[in-house]
Amino acid sequence: MEGPWTAGLVVLTCYVAVSLAGELTFELADNDRQCFYEDVDAGVKCTLEYQVVTGGHYDVDCLISDPTEKVLYKEIKKQYDTYTWTSEKKGIYKFCFSNEFSTFTHKTVYFDFMVGDEPPLIPEMGDHDTALTQMESSCVTSHENLKLVIDYQTHFRLREAQGRAFAESLNERVNYWSIAQTVILILVGIGQVVVLRSFFTENKKHQGI
Repeated sequence: MEGPWTAGLVVLTCYVAVSLAGELTFELADNDRQCFYEDVDAGVKCTLEYQVVTGGHYDVDCLISDPTEKVLYKEIKKQYDTYTWTSEKKGIYKFCFSNEFSTFTHKTVYFDFMVGDEPPLIPEMGDHDTALTQMESSCVTSHENLKLVIDYQTHFRLREAQGRAFAESLNERVNYWSIAQTVILILVGIGQVVVLRSFFTENKKHQGI
């Protein structure tokens, strides 16, 4: 399953490994497969969210496996999805995106891989016996709302990019079709002129005889 493309993913893999909760948008060529790796402790909640932004029918194959190569998740030709699981073993978890079923269409894929829970904004939040002040509660609420806004903005940007790519593709097809219609009209016009001229030429020949 591995191939020469693995070496080209070192930078991307390191980015995800260091961030522990990283978002990434990358290009997936036709007949290509790219994998990313994350070292996860046992008993940690993980979430993978992905979406195909541009290319073809906006679909991609996705597979997630644990350190023992056990398949945790596998979907074929999926446009977008979210999968959450709790790691049972400590080790390297792998998630791969495949475009091997496509012969000429490149894809742009976005994914967000989250490992573990976010640490509390205020240390006292971890102590259930300590009540938060009104100011602290307001800060926590604002923080959660801002996180929600960022999440909405990300999804809106993805939808905008997907819509823009579709509009540009449609515009390109319309331009090609307009050029084809123009060429056909010119050829039809030339053909009509040739046919009309042939009629007059034949009449002159008959009159000459």
